[in-house]
Amino acid sequence: MKKMKPFFLTTFALSCVLSLQAQNSVKRDSIINRELMLEKEYTPTIHDAAKLNQLPELREPQAPKSQVEFSNYTVPYNVQSALTPLGPHAYLGQMNYSKYRGYLTAGLSSLIDFDGDVGYQILNTDKDWLNVFFSHRSSGCNVSYLQDVSFLGETGKQRFKINDNWGGLNFMHDFEWIKFLADVKYTGSSFNYYGLSIPRYTDPVDQPNNYFDKNTNQNDGLLEAHVGVVSENIDEINYKINAGYTSFTQKYGNQLFDKGGKESRFLIGGDVNAKITPTIGIGLSGLITTYSYSDKTFKLLNDSTTNYWTYSLNPYLNWENGNMNLTLGVKMDVELGGRGKIMLSPAIRFDYHQDYQWMFYLLAEGGRKDNSQYNLFYENRYVDPLIRVMDSRSPLDLTAGVKFTPVPAFTIDLFGGYKITQDEHFFYSNIGNKIILDDNLPMLSGNWITPVYEDANTFKAGADLKYAFQNSFELGIKGTYYHWAISGDKYTADATLHEAWNKPDFELNLNAAYRIPEIPLRFDLSYIGAYGRKATDPSLSRLFSMNDVNDLSLKGTYSFTPWFSIYLSLNNLLFSKYDLCWGYPVQDFNIMGGLSILF
Repeated sequence: MKKMKPFFLTTFALSCVLSLQAQNSVKRDSIINRELMLEKEYTPTIHDAAKLNQLPELREPQAPKSQVEFSNYTVPYNVQSALTPLGPHAYLGQMNYSKYRGYLTAGLSSLIDFDGDVGYQILNTDKDWLNVFFSHRSSGCNVSYLQDVSFLGETGKQRFKINDNWGGLNFMHDFEWIKFLADVKYTGSSFNYYGLSIPRYTDPVDQPNNYFDKNTNQNDGLLEAHVGVVSENIDEINYKINAGYTSFTQKYGNQLFDKGGKESRFLIGGDVNAKITPTIGIGLSGLITTYSYSDKTFKLLNDSTTNYWTYSLNPYLNWENGNMNLTLGVKMDVELGGRGKIMLSPAIRFDYHQDYQWMFYLLAEGGRKDNSQYNLFYENRYVDPLIRVMDSRSPLDLTAGVKFTPVPAFTIDLFGGYKITQDEHFFYSNIGNKIILDDNLPMLSGNWITPVYEDANTFKAGADLKYAFQNSFELGIKGTYYHWAISGDKYTADATLHEAWNKPDFELNLNAAYRIPEIPLRFDLSYIGAYGRKATDPSLSRLFSMNDVNDLSLKGTYSFTPWFSIYLSLNNLLFSKYDLCWGYPVQDFNIMGGLSILF
């Protein structure tokens, strides 16, 4: 009976949300106030359509938008992200996409990487817009292992293969009192598990008892679709409601004869908020997500992934008073089925700004991290296909900082934070630990990326600096230090190490753009650094230091006309050699050239 109380509470609260939004459909709202522009990297979704309770922006140096790009394959490592409560930085504008309906870009690298993008805005009126888009990324080059493989009698090189294609559409219709939004996207990905594989031998027989086929490609299919409505022209009550569906399928398991798994998620969420005085408002948001897995063997291997539901509920109060904004709330996350976890976390946002010259902000949040197979594909596609990473839970994710502009063109953001996480996952390379005795039925990999779970506390501190000079130069530098404290002893009785595997102690990001005023030539520089990562062996009893990430890219773009340009990009300029995960190296230095057409 106790387990059913959160279900009844959540169901009742979401019923209230839907009832309130149905009763108020002809009033005024200021949730959405956005100029839609056709941009190569902009594919709006319902999640972007109505973001509530945003902190205000400082008056930072303004410049048109552009895309500061680096190769998807020279920097496949997704470093630990730092929470940024204020809006993202917009770099120097390259082209005004709002003047054109379509775009076409294509690029080819010295390592036979191919990038392509095409999109068109079919509708673009005050009432309707409809965008379609398609993108392609592929590679088929050789990469070199960083580890010594001479004892294997191999060359130390392996073919790295990847072929990603995604496309979809976004639609919006304005009914004057309400906006309807819909989007759909499908991704098809083909890739090989190219990581270093070390056979295991059985004494006294000098033959391996596991075999690998690293040249066969895994095939993943990802479908995502959403529909939603957002209130408009409302004086008293603002609301939104959206529903979504995602599907993730894999062709293979660990071997060619193993059938891959399938995951399906249904999501429905809503938010309603109203003013009770000119400065005070109240609101309620909620989300329901269902998870379904078709493969019985997969569910037996992952006892937390039996078909289950999750619910979240977040009542809150807003207070706006001149230069101060405060949101006070609490969030309840409930899992029914699976592990049956229930958790409460704060939902607090506070900021105080003085004449837009400086701002103090604080965020105290938390919640459950959805580690669905769909989401994990974008974090690390090389995870063992038979593993569904458990969802983690954070009762507290605290960030505080001060942001100020000492001079009009220079912004400084100093921040720090502390996060408590239960069942945080850390990836390590499970090398040669799965044994196959039949060489006619080899594994697709001998290096499965595998999670280990720990309760972890994370401290972070950093600075984010931004500078702009007129409309010709802009610079952004952000550095973040992390300290991971893993619950429990350093060594357990079985000599297992407890570390934040593959997580950096410090990360540095730099983006710069320079436009030569006299000629239509611009340069974009980007740097990603991650330092202090650690790796381990399958026994979790040995510690290895991983090479630091030092990835520098420079891109030059020359515009012959407002609608036609060519570019040349130098990737991994520092010739940095590092692994995505231990035994999964990234590409070496390469040059990519291409063109961009607007129409």
